[in-house]
Amino acid sequence: MQELLEKSNINFVLLKKFIHRTTASELAKLSEPCYYPSLKKYYYELLHICNLKEVDIKAYVKRTYKGRPEAKWKLQVDPISNFYIFLMHAFLQRREITAYKSMMIFFVIRNYTNLMNKQIQYCNEEVFRYALENLAKTHLFIREKSIPGAIFFLANEMNRIFNSGIKENSVDIISKFITQCRTRVSQSIKSFAELYYKASEEGLGIRQPYEDESDDGKNQQLLDKTSRVITEIVKNITVYKVIDHKAINEARTLTKIRASLATLIANNITEVKFADNIKLILELFVKDLSSVELLCGTGFFNYVRSLMSIKRTNQKIYFKQQINVLLNEVIIKLDYQEDFSKLTKQTQSLVNMYLAYYITIFMKNSVCQK
Repeated sequence: MQELLEKSNINFVLLKKFIHRTTASELAKLSEPCYYPSLKKYYYELLHICNLKEVDIKAYVKRTYKGRPEAKWKLQVDPISNFYIFLMHAFLQRREITAYKSMMIFFVIRNYTNLMNKQIQYCNEEVFRYALENLAKTHLFIREKSIPGAIFFLANEMNRIFNSGIKENSVDIISKFITQCRTRVSQSIKSFAELYYKASEEGLGIRQPYEDESDDGKNQQLLDKTSRVITEIVKNITVYKVIDHKAINEARTLTKIRASLATLIANNITEVKFADNIKLILELFVKDLSSVELLCGTGFFNYVRSLMSIKRTNQKIYFKQQINVLLNEVIIKLDYQEDFSKLTKQTQSLVNMYLAYYITIFMKNSVCQK
């Protein structure tokens, strides 16, 4: 590996920026049904940033496994896998831990997209949603709340087990890492694919929760326009761990909940596993927006209050409900269930309102200040 490092001329500033941006973007998009990233283009862009050619990587792989059983194993001699592990090693040598972790997530995403393309080549979004909703509670996609959450978890596991081996360039450990990473991802995808094909045969599926056949299309057009903004906001909260202190203060002023609890909630919705929850909340929030002025103008707070004051609805999924779902998840994460149950109903309602305000004010600040 040292020979490849010496041959390269890596622009680490550009490399870190590229891998952080790309990993965050692809991880956020994995919340969408049937999304399999096309990653091959990134391989050549990364080679360019490192001033290397594919022939250099192939020569490195040949040197690494020469005389070893792995030299005949397709998985271990894959040039792209070995190049990405080389980048992990380079980051660890420079103590660029955050960049190394992004590279590890990217490596797991590549395994996911390759295996999903192999298992489900022609994907139906409605069947995909049904399969995802009906997996066993012990399945990794359910346990970690989403596919991005599962990938994030697996990346952390791979880091915990193989960090030192990658840093020390242990061929034995790196070989095990390549096999184990592929196996762990494959286990989750195979069981998901089995349920997917069973649902497909039985004609089962789930339409998008915000679809309404009686709608004239205006709401969907608004969603289309704001989808990019929502993706960016979800990424900022759950990947970049952005805390909007202005939104905290404004939401707390409106609800009068304790500053410590308000900060705790804002800090703890930044988990990647909550990305799908926040994305759905924001989609439901913009669903009935009649104009951008309602988001950025004086009607904003009345609109949020109206969504949170709904007592009965025919909708199976709605804004107030999903705020409550996310808050319950955060309370469980904080091990705060007993203390929360002792609060008055009015205070519990205000905590729910705080979370609704915080997330929507976060969006308001992101959109209206630009």
